[in-house]
Amino acid sequence: MITIWEGLKSRADSNKDGQVSVEEWAQMWDDYSKQPESALEWQNQYLRFMFELEDASGDGSIDIDEFTSVCSCYGLNIDECREAFQKMAQGKNEVNYEQFVDLWQQFFTSENPADPGNYIFGKTKF
Repeated sequence: MITIWEGLKSRADSNKDGQVSVEEWAQMWDDYSKQPESALEWQNQYLRFMFELEDASGDGSIDIDEFTSVCSCYGLNIDECREAFQKMAQGKNEVNYEQFVDLWQQFFTSENPADPGNYIFGKTKF
């Protein structure tokens, strides 16, 4: 987790004032969205962390109960989390790591609100 934080801080705090402004945060993710294939190491670690957080059983895939458990901790409605999982998983019962990587990149690069990757954080309405 420290590596993720240090990487994020060094990249996002572009003016090195010790704080990350909304503009710096948005710019960092905008840069990533334009070249997700050249993600920084901390971004790859963050992606892995999020997958492992949601894969509570450690079986290499995220099912609807695991997804709902994590996303509802963010204060999201359980029914909305379940709906988001169905959209994200495209009707399948689980999402494996390789699929999650694709969905993650889609979340940051897609301009189509209906793309499955836009549901990886449990929200269905934006």
